Amino acid sequence: MAKHIAHIEEMRKKITKEKIRRTLQLERDLQHKIEGFDLGLGSLVLVRNLAIEMSADRKMKPRYLGPMVVVRKSQSGTYILVELDGSVWQNKVVAFRVLPYLFRRKLNFNSKVKELLDASEENLREFAAESDRDNHTEGSTVKLFDWE
Repeated sequence: MAKHIAHIEEMRKKITKEKIRRTLQLERDLQHKIEGFDLGLGSLVLVRNLAIEMSADRKMKPRYLGPMVVVRKSQSGTYILVELDGSVWQNKVVAFRVLPYLFRRKLNFNSKVKELLDASEENLREFAAESDRDNHTEGSTVKLFDWE
């Protein structure tokens, strides 16, 4: 029985070393594919549309949603985003779904977007509730961006 416990410990150490070796090898193999985008506040982004991944007619549906503006980035790597019409997304978006948006024209934020960028978590919830109420009434659009 004593040899059995020693044998199990030896195998456990061997497996742990093998896991670490394989992880490092995978990281080296995929080095050119792994990208960590550091998106700051006010960055324009596209969001991968995961809702269509398993649908049969996904060829005809948009693969990415956006462009959107980053309002907050949490320490865990999730983002709070605002659409161009001013509505705040209810759910946080995980980092692997977010890609930087490359735009061709200069974009100037107006005071409403600057207000959203400086808002606290409570204010963001209020903005989200306001945008939901505004979106249900016709003719109430808020201009957030000035395109040049």
